[in-house]
Order: sequence, then structure tokens, then C-alpha cells
Amino acid sequence: MTTDTFPKVITKKIKIKNRIGTIIGICKGAGMIAPNMATMLCFIMTDIAVEKRTLSKALKDSVKKSFNRITIDGDMSTNDTALIMANGVLGNSEIKENSASYKIFKNALDEIAYELSRLIVKDGEGATKSITIEVKGAAGEKEAEKAAFSVANSNLVKTAVYGNDANWGRIMAALGYSGIKFNEENVSIHLGNIKVVNKGIGTEKDAEANNYLKNNSEVSILINLNKGSASAKVLTCDLTEEYIRANAEYRT
Repeated sequence: MTTDTFPKVITKKIKIKNRIGTIIGICKGAGMIAPNMATMLCFIMTDIAVEKRTLSKALKDSVKKSFNRITIDGDMSTNDTALIMANGVLGNSEIKENSASYKIFKNALDEIAYELSRLIVKDGEGATKSITIEVKGAAGEKEAEKAAFSVANSNLVKTAVYGNDANWGRIMAALGYSGIKFNEENVSIHLGNIKVVNKGIGTEKDAEANNYLKNNSEVSILINLNKGSASAKVLTCDLTEEYIRANAEYRT
């Protein structure tokens, strides 16, 4: 742990035929997160026997939907690792992608990776709020991911959330410069359960949305582009004075 404020450990036990196997994941990371894991170290270990190629493919898929969809400050360094080790001590028949037990193993691995990524965002340097940004109604998953990251990496959006200011115009602006094609007149935006934008126009519920931000440390932003069926989630956090302090004084 460097600027981490708490250890990040997730354990799951799953039944593989008549045996109980364990998967445990540990990771560190609180700043310089994005893109694609940096700067993060994650080690996942299991006593379940899994065929090497299957294990590698499972990890890459889990990372794609978890560690590669988080951002704290849009910055990165040279250190980023996610690895998995399976020693087979459980004594089960080696799991392959077509094995009956593969789905059970993969679901548990997905859950561990996602929960660890949530802990990283929760512990973002100086963060007071975790933010889940979901874009749906996109033409494709990559488009949804691109739009979600644009909003998640917006300093104006992040500071607005910190200041309990439901400034949906900043969200629309981030969508606008994301590079995706969409019609703003079709867009709806929710903060929690509060619809602040309908068909590109404000619903005059900013005061209610401000109150939602003020009273929640876990914030949800849902954006519907209403142009397709694809979606993607990106996790981030707010941007505070403490983030500046932590990085300004990192060596001094």
C-alpha cells in the first residue's frame, strides 16, 4: 500500500462437483488509474485446477469488464499487473472452457474482479464519492464504453459530483466531445432514480438531484442514448482538494 487507505481483499468459495474450492483476490491502487488498469497491482489465487489456456482467457475477459473499466484521474504509470495462479491442490478434474464447472468458476472470477475494481474506485485518492456511469441505448458496446469513459474522465463532472451540483450540462458536454455519434434530442440522463434530462432537455429537477448527491456516497449516473441496444458501465470517483494535496506532496 502506498496511498491506499485500506487493504483490498475479496474471497469466494465455490462448489466444484463434490469439493469446495477457494478463489482469493488482492489488489492495490488508489491513484493514476486509467486507462487499462494502470497503476494497479492485482493477484488472484485459487486451489482449483484450471487448464492454462482456459485460465488465461477467463482472466482477460474478467479484466475487460472490471479493471479496464475504472478510472480515478485518467493518468497512469509504468506499473500495472493483473495475474491469476491456480495450483490444483483441490484435486478436481482440470476445468476447461467446455467443462460443466467452467461457468461456476468464471462467474466467481468475474465477481471478484468487479468487487476489487469497486474497492479501488472507493479508495481513490481524496475521493468522497464512488460514481457508476452506465451508458445504454448505444449502437455498440465499444461506443457505450467510449461515451462512459468520456463522462468518467471529465474533471468538470467529477468536481460537480463532489460539490453536490447536478450539473447535467457537463455530462452532455462530455458526451459531445466523446467522439461518438448521437442525437442529443434523444438523450435521457438519470442521477439515481431522478430523471434530470428527458429528450435532451432538463426536467427542472436539479434541486432534487442536488439533494441526492449530497446524501449519497455511491452515486449512479445513467445515460440513455436511445439509438441501439448496447451498454457499458465505467466506475470512477469524485475529484477533491485532497487529491491535489496527496499528489502535490507525494515526495515532499
